[in-house]
Amino acid sequence: MPLVLAASLLPVAAYCSVGAVAPGREGTSREHRRDLDVWHVLMASSMTAMLLGALTRQLAVATLAVSAIGLCWGVLAVERGSRRSGGEVHLRLVVGAGAMAVMTLPLAAPAMASAGHGSGGMGSGGMGSGMAGYAPFPLPLVLLAGLVMVAAVRLPVVVRRSPSAVVRLDAGCDVVMAVAMAAMLLAVV
Repeated sequence: MPLVLAASLLPVAAYCSVGAVAPGREGTSREHRRDLDVWHVLMASSMTAMLLGALTRQLAVATLAVSAIGLCWGVLAVERGSRRSGGEVHLRLVVGAGAMAVMTLPLAAPAMASAGHGSGGMGSGGMGSGMAGYAPFPLPLVLLAGLVMVAAVRLPVVVRRSPSAVVRLDAGCDVVMAVAMAAMLLAVV
């Protein structure tokens, strides 16, 4: 299953990489912005490394920091977006960045503890290691529910005929990312 999830994330990272460097793609939805393409690339790359076992502790700490920045970016953008409409797109980023932080914490915590930034003795972490010592139990379930909702809300856009192909692809990226994150989050809970 990890290889299937990793393989599903590679096209998302490639598509969003193009979107990040080629803004103004014809048919791009107003809500899908360049910053989201950058966040998708960062998260898809980190998730792929995690799934393939290539996310070292140092990279996990960096991923945790990037996830925290993404969480802050999303929260601030939701506030800005709510005044101009379109805050829901960044709300999806908040859910995704939060899930990334929760998934990465077990891998990053031992490195942070050894650097004197936390308490030691938490084990090596990783996929399937459990989250009991890292986050309140309900948090992963709340994030899981959020990811399911992201997929449920965006899936109709993917299958509808009315939007442009680019709008459907943008929504498809959201669905793939949400489903992969939900599966990974289930593995660490």
